[in-house]
Amino acid sequence: MLQIKNYQLVDLLEFLEKAELRPKASRVRTKLGKLILAKIQDLQADEMALLEKYGKRDDAGKLLENDGTYSLIEDTAAEYHVEKRTLLEEMANINADELRVSLGTLIEEMESCESRLSGKDAEVLDLLLDMLEAEVKGL
Repeated sequence: MLQIKNYQLVDLLEFLEKAELRPKASRVRTKLGKLILAKIQDLQADEMALLEKYGKRDDAGKLLENDGTYSLIEDTAAEYHVEKRTLLEEMANINADELRVSLGTLIEEMESCESRLSGKDAEVLDLLLDMLEAEVKGL
């Protein structure tokens, strides 16, 4: 079971999507990306549930939204932010059992990559390799 904090899911998926990989590793990446995307969609649904609970509504009962930003009820905005922070810090469990035998291919490809990485990309690569290595070892 791969474990990652919810707030790291998008960075991980974006990193995987832009990585230039040979076909065999790319296939593993694509399958892993689909699993991560499903967790992102779950997270978005949970975030929307928080907005349903704490968001301002118009006279018709619809959430007030402006350019993708929702308005919060002032009296409960602090509670919303606490709950959202808690949600983002929760661990997402990604069942990668069917990929376990193929993850070594992705690890090898990532480790032998000729690209220079720094900043967020370097951090995400480190996170990714730690997760994949733990999964391969069955930790």
